Amino acid sequence: MPFSVLIVDDEPLARKRMRVLLEECSSEVEILGEAGSGTAAIQQIRELMPDVVFLDIQMPDMDGFDVLHGLSKHEVPLVVFTTAYDNFAVKAFEEDTVDYLLKPVEQERLAAAIEKIRRRLPGLENEPALPQDFNWDKLRELVNKTENYIQRLQIKIGDRIVFLNLDQVIRFQSEEKYTTVYALDGRYVIDTPIIELEKKLDPRSFVKVHRSHIVAVDYIAECRKTEQGKMVMALKDKAGTQIQVSRSVIKKFRNL
Repeated sequence: MPFSVLIVDDEPLARKRMRVLLEECSSEVEILGEAGSGTAAIQQIRELMPDVVFLDIQMPDMDGFDVLHGLSKHEVPLVVFTTAYDNFAVKAFEEDTVDYLLKPVEQERLAAAIEKIRRRLPGLENEPALPQDFNWDKLRELVNKTENYIQRLQIKIGDRIVFLNLDQVIRFQSEEKYTTVYALDGRYVIDTPIIELEKKLDPRSFVKVHRSHIVAVDYIAECRKTEQGKMVMALKDKAGTQIQVSRSVIKKFRNL
C-alpha cells in the first residue's frame, strides 16, 4: 500500500528533483503536493495529513524546526529532513522514524530512507512519529553550528573551477601565501593562507597540528614518540606522511 508524501523546499529545482526521484518509487509513494515555504508547509500538513514530509531545514520565512514547532504533537508526520550540510552531529540524531538526506539527493540514499519509512508505517497509528526524548532545539543548535564552516573547496585550475568535497581532503600545508591541498585524487594549490583556512574548517573534522599543517581527523593513523623523544603524527595516505607535532597538540585528540 503506498504512503502519502508532502515535499517542502523553498527551491523549485530541489522540489522538482525530489518529485522525480519519488515518482520512480510510484508503487509505494503518493505525492500529495508541494510547499515552498514553512508557512505553506504547516497549512498543507494540516489539510492533507501526509504520512511523510520531506522537509528542507533552511527556508527564508522559517526553518524546518519552526515548522515542526508550529504543529501539535499529533499533527507531526514522519519527517525526512533534506539539508545541504553533512555533519556527524546531524547523523547522531538518526532514528528509524527520522532520516536526513544530503542535497543533491541521490536515488540510492532516498531508497534507504524509504525503507526506514516502510518499517515504521505498520505501527504508525499506535506509535509516536518521534521518540519521546527527541529534542528539536538541540538538533537545531547542532545544525546551525555547521553553517559557519565550508563543506567544499572551489579550486581554480586554468580557466576551470573544480569543486572538491572536504571528505576527500587528507591535509593542508602552508606554502607562504598559498596553501597546498593534499586530497585522495591528487594535489591542488589554493590562494587562501592557512591561517584564514583554519577559521573556515569544522574543528571536529580538521585539526591544526603545526603552524604549517592542518590534517583531517579521519586520516590520522597514529601519534608516537621517536627515538629522539619527538612526537610524530602518521597519516593514512599513500605517502605515509609524518608530521612532527608538539605535546600540546596531542592533548587535543582527547576531545575528538
